[in-house]
Amino acid sequence: MTVSPARVLALLRKEWLDMRGTLAPWLPGLLMIPVIALPFVFAVVVPRLAGEPLEQSDFAEHIDAVRRAWPALSALSPRAAVQVFVFQQFLTLVLLVPVSGAMSLAAYGVIGERQGRTLEPLLATPMTSVEFLLAKVVAAWLPAMALGWLTAALYLGVVAVVAEPGVIRVLLSLRTALLLLLGGPLLAAVALQMVVLASTRAKDPRSAQQVGVFVVLPLVGVLIAQGTGAFWLTVPAILGVSAVLALLWLALLGLSVAVFEPERMLSW
Repeated sequence: MTVSPARVLALLRKEWLDMRGTLAPWLPGLLMIPVIALPFVFAVVVPRLAGEPLEQSDFAEHIDAVRRAWPALSALSPRAAVQVFVFQQFLTLVLLVPVSGAMSLAAYGVIGERQGRTLEPLLATPMTSVEFLLAKVVAAWLPAMALGWLTAALYLGVVAVVAEPGVIRVLLSLRTALLLLLGGPLLAAVALQMVVLASTRAKDPRSAQQVGVFVVLPLVGVLIAQGTGAFWLTVPAILGVSAVLALLWLALLGLSVAVFEPERMLSW
């Protein structure tokens, strides 16, 4: 099926104009930003207040196992190596910012059309279901990723200021780049595609957003597994997970087009 870029761009412009008029879809993503303060509390504030060196904390127990997967840690002091572990570990939390933003924006994008009674005029245009759903996905994905990358830049900037010498140099690795530029965007795409799919059946945005738990919970599971030393996201692992996420997104996109029934949405 042919997709008209002009029609998709026209709907994108409309979506972004609508987003400027309300703060509600942005709140979940914005509320996630303060979470990035947690690793600085664990790696900098608490050791200074407690008088206990970071290299003697519970985090240090996993450093030997991480060094085998990340040889660059061997060139750092024990304290700096533990800081790299903590800051890289919590970098996974930064991925929740675009995921949260994508879910809320996507839900409001589809269901908001029906609630605002603008869905019927849109469906009366030559726009196809593929173009409609693709525009909804991209309209939510782009600002959500912008918010996520801004948060990541802020996070790494603070690390560069407060961390031990050499920490930021080791953090700025291929692994970090893949997490932020490949894994994060694909995770956000899967999350919002699931919400768009749910939005074709749900009657309110909150109900549609609930399906996002199937994306958030595995991410939290990875965070816990890395924190206990049971699992570590290496570069090959990130590439493998990203390939699975890409295939999953394509499958969800196809399913969204297949089950999209605008007439049913209009009857609610």
